[in-house]
Amino acid sequence: MDRPTEQAALPDWRFDHVNLQASDGSALHRLFVEVMGLRPGRRPPFPFPGQWLYGDAEHALVHVVDGRGHDADAVRLGHVAFRTDRPAAMVIDALRRAGLPFEATTVPGDGEVQLFVPLPGGLLIELDAPAH
Repeated sequence: MDRPTEQAALPDWRFDHVNLQASDGSALHRLFVEVMGLRPGRRPPFPFPGQWLYGDAEHALVHVVDGRGHDADAVRLGHVAFRTDRPAAMVIDALRRAGLPFEATTVPGDGEVQLFVPLPGGLLIELDAPAH
């Protein structure tokens, strides 16, 4: 099935990670590390505590952020992230054309651009793209 020309110009996307917030990571640890075999690994120097869990040597599938201040046993969905190899400026242009609000940040030490797009109902989507 052919895609319309407008869609053909959009970047190719792939799932990157899910971000979970939890004040007590023990249940998360048991599920993702003990049951699923993910391994803690490198995490950029963000100004808040957390842990990245890897499914292979290069790809962190789960980003756990310290969710203190929430219910002690609660696990909350922070966001779902997707990645493209297209430049961030191209993605920003597409978001503006679509009339979607977003917040842009840069990953400390990596220089990668993170675009956070809030959707109605509270779901937050992160779009990751290289700065250049």
